[in-house]
Amino acid sequence: MGYSLPSEGTEQRRAVRAALAERIGTLEGRAQAITERPMHIATGWTAIDAALGGGIARAGLHEWWGALPEVRAVLVQLAWNALLHDDRQRVGAHRHVVWVGRTAWPSADALVRGMRAPIAGMFGQRIPRTWPDARLHDRSLMVDVPAHDTGARLWAIEQAVRCPGICAVIADGRGFDLAATRRLQLAASDTCLLCMRGTEHRTDARRSVLTAGATRWLVERTERPTDVITDRVPWLRTMQERGVVGAELISRIPPEPTWRVTIERSKGTSMHISSECSAQAAQSWQWQGTAEAPAPEAAAARRRAKRGERLIADHAARSALELRALKDVDNAEPTAGAITRSRSHDRVTSRGTRWARGNDGRGVA
Repeated sequence: MGYSLPSEGTEQRRAVRAALAERIGTLEGRAQAITERPMHIATGWTAIDAALGGGIARAGLHEWWGALPEVRAVLVQLAWNALLHDDRQRVGAHRHVVWVGRTAWPSADALVRGMRAPIAGMFGQRIPRTWPDARLHDRSLMVDVPAHDTGARLWAIEQAVRCPGICAVIADGRGFDLAATRRLQLAASDTCLLCMRGTEHRTDARRSVLTAGATRWLVERTERPTDVITDRVPWLRTMQERGVVGAELISRIPPEPTWRVTIERSKGTSMHISSECSAQAAQSWQWQGTAEAPAPEAAAARRRAKRGERLIADHAARSALELRALKDVDNAEPTAGAITRSRSHDRVTSRGTRWARGNDGRGVA
């Protein structure tokens, strides 16, 4: 005795199989896209990027030692690089950057590019017209955690790196032991985690700290000599050559802050590669804005353009109606009142043009 499924059941099974095949294809495409996604974020320092195979790893724990203000200034630049890298790889995702702990919080103006463009122009640099770029400012989340509570900071950092809407986390990592760093290293599987470990109490104390981080960095403050300042400022060098400005006055100019970034350990391999993070590499990012206008400015420009097109179209329509009316009347001259009324509604023709045409609309002799 044979048994056969009804035609309706067969159609349902075919539809289910087709839906499963489509779903499997979508997941395979996503997995392939994730595999092909670059695994490194370029830092902008040639020597370090070449040594690390393209830049800092996109996922994992990276520890930064040094004075907190100096480390914070360098990490702001890396946060920008991580945000721009994520925008290129995940178009339309608009993921955020999280700053955990008040010690890791930067100032608001440091999160906006293009604010120092006029200053850069004073120093002889040709800066094109750009708008301030506030993407990092708008997409930064500040998490306030008590500095003395190591457990609370560890929990907040772990929750941030596990969130799919976060592309980078900059956190206060002072006081973390080996177990805590291993926990964060495992949690940061798809998020770049930058931890500030603070200043050493004694020389080379960081080398004896047990950690599971992927890399260890050292940030040191250096001073730029005054002769370099005159080389970068053409008008100041010209005044010095003419004797208007003396060496004593130039020596009073505060030197530009520079940082020396050293990567000491990467993936368990002993490394010591230094790359000077000079003013062109660490501070010029504040002068670089964006060519695209902000949303309110762009919307206002679009409204002005549409209004101009509408006025021109209205003017052309009124002119066509007047010509059509003149053609309908044989050998008829337009009256002065009709022309005056048409001019009163004409918002495109200027007042000077109306005066030049005369009161009767036939022009001035």
